[in-house]
Amino acid sequence: MNVALLLGGMLLLTFLGLPLVFAMLAASMATIAVYRGFWPDEILSQYFVSGVQNFPLLALAFFFLVGEWMNSGGITKRIVDFADALVGHIRGGLAQANIVSSMMFSGISGSALADTAALGSVLIPSMKRSGYGAAFSAAVTQTSAVIGPIIPPSIPMIIFAFLAEVSVGRMFIAGIVPGLVIGIGLMAVAYIISRRRGYPVNDRPTVGTIARAFRRAAIAMLAPVIIIGGVLGGVFTATEAGAVAALYAFIVGRFVLGELSWRETWLGVVRAAVATGQVLIILGAASLFAFLIADFRVSETLAKLIFAVSDNPLVFLLLLNIALLVVGLFLDNIPAMVIMVPIFFPIAMEMGIDPIHFGIIFVMNTLIGLCTPPIGILIYMSANIAGVGPEKVIRESLPFIAVLVGAVLLVTYVPAIALTLPDLVFSGRGLNP
Repeated sequence: MNVALLLGGMLLLTFLGLPLVFAMLAASMATIAVYRGFWPDEILSQYFVSGVQNFPLLALAFFFLVGEWMNSGGITKRIVDFADALVGHIRGGLAQANIVSSMMFSGISGSALADTAALGSVLIPSMKRSGYGAAFSAAVTQTSAVIGPIIPPSIPMIIFAFLAEVSVGRMFIAGIVPGLVIGIGLMAVAYIISRRRGYPVNDRPTVGTIARAFRRAAIAMLAPVIIIGGVLGGVFTATEAGAVAALYAFIVGRFVLGELSWRETWLGVVRAAVATGQVLIILGAASLFAFLIADFRVSETLAKLIFAVSDNPLVFLLLLNIALLVVGLFLDNIPAMVIMVPIFFPIAMEMGIDPIHFGIIFVMNTLIGLCTPPIGILIYMSANIAGVGPEKVIRESLPFIAVLVGAVLLVTYVPAIALTLPDLVFSGRGLNP
């Protein structure tokens, strides 16, 4: 009954329209009051504060800030132009450039929302003017934006690493190959659809055109090099990498390109602070919620049920994938992680599943929910930019979503896709960032 009150109360309040953070707090406090016999005001403040007093969480603020300053500093157009020069001559050139731009932009923002907003505002109108369908343009944009939090840096991976107490650096490096796999898959689908519909293709660029586009974009491309190179080289941690990248974004946008005004500098700080605060409030509330989940032995009870079905880790991962895809239909990725990680992570460890492998699977699954109905926020963002109904974007997105699901299954059952690179980078050099 205690678990029913905790989980049932949270779900009921959420479906009634109460924000998740308040639903978690209300359900947790009511459960403590009923089953512990006291009003949990002191324990609430203790767990709430302890839930956000964690040094790696500083990375959230820094990477939010990097995305804001890069978006306002003239970086997006340069990345799009370079991507177009590289792949614009392939059938469905602007669709291909859209996907490649997301792969490049992911090394800067770490956010699917930032990717959709920044790239969508540039590419969707361009694709429509070039003869691409509005819904197709939005579908390509919103599904390719999922790559943003998979190729490092990644805000969801920072949150998972905090919740599961695993290495942020290893999570970052483990996301590189899965992100590339998704990008290649999406490009293949875009090619097939573009060929069938006769979407346009650009002329093959000259070496000089590519070189000029690269020179313009190179200063932007140094941001992910700084982040990944610094972590790989053991120069700084992932958190410190965020601070260095933020400083770099400010210098480039303000003094090198001259497109980051002082007003936009300040507004970027404000927007990053608001976004960070929203996440930290959820994590603070989740700390008390996770304590009750552990105290009521929810994971142990669920583990017994799963082991009664099968003790095969592959079966467990299949059930996990199904559960997360269903949860993603109704919850955004961060709330889904906050609720589900404390429940499923102990079971995965008991089954001997690598924590980094589990983390990549978890993050990929929850990100798919951002572009699936009924509440996938990327659907509505991209549809609004394209000026088309969300239902049309959903229909056009189905082949691309199939690629995302296929990539999750591939990473699930071929762990080397996620684990080989971090093992090579860190294990061989004795690093543990």
